[in-house]
Amino acid sequence: MLVYRNFTQDELDSQYNVRNGIPDYLDIFARWKRESAEFRGQAQHYFELTYGNDPAQKIDLFLAGRNDAPLVVFIHGGYWHSLDKSDFSYIARPYIDAGLNFAAINYRLAPSVKMEEIVSDVRNALLFLHNSGGCYGYAWKHIYVTGSSAGGHLTAVALSTDWTRYGVSTNLVKGGCALSGLYDLEPILLCYLNDKVQLDRQDVRDFSPIQNLPAKAPPLLLAVGGDESAEFQRQQADYFTAWQSSGLAVSVIEQTDGHHFDMCDRLGDRDSAVFKALKTMIDRDEAKVPNGNLAEQSAG
Repeated sequence: MLVYRNFTQDELDSQYNVRNGIPDYLDIFARWKRESAEFRGQAQHYFELTYGNDPAQKIDLFLAGRNDAPLVVFIHGGYWHSLDKSDFSYIARPYIDAGLNFAAINYRLAPSVKMEEIVSDVRNALLFLHNSGGCYGYAWKHIYVTGSSAGGHLTAVALSTDWTRYGVSTNLVKGGCALSGLYDLEPILLCYLNDKVQLDRQDVRDFSPIQNLPAKAPPLLLAVGGDESAEFQRQQADYFTAWQSSGLAVSVIEQTDGHHFDMCDRLGDRDSAVFKALKTMIDRDEAKVPNGNLAEQSAG
């Protein structure tokens, strides 16, 4: 019996069960934790900030020591129900070395909360970072958002948000880079993941980025590992087409290989096409500011 497109239940579950296709994923998670702890221990300017009352509503902020530098914000994956910002501190290293500030945000996890609360947390974290730039010295009008898997979904949500509804400028986010993102939540509703995520049909309508395209948006970069499943490839291809058809700026960073978790490593690798594409996006934006003084522009 087909449950979604041409997939049976087992086939659909397999398409989204990324851990089953990566036998050493526990070793990868252990490496992320180890390298992240080492980086936090070496970081000269590291803060853990609180943006809400729940213990999960926290942000790791790493400063490069440049008051005029943009801020790269990372949203972790884990299918909205696992992993933690502290697992991904290692990604900050090349950005700090390049003179960019970096933040990794946490959000409350399913099944203790629904998708509405998760999306609200991400928006509130970005609003907090926008409003707190003057306290920490980064260029708060130059925030770039990136994330992988569920974080790719939440990156797309951030770029599609009408920020004027929250009393701030419509361009709170200057650009985004979504990796291995989930832009259509219907297959998540129908596969094994919904035991934890607990989506309903209204959630699919309200929080699928492909069903909520913005009228205007900053530039978006997309990438998916060349070795990822057909459904992850389709998710990106369909979202690219929808974004482009709406007249929005979007580019794909082609990946001829790489599994789901490789994409996080490539985001934190100064020699990868993913890092270089995001850095180029930021450099082009910075070059538009006279003398490159983003802090002065942000204060105006």
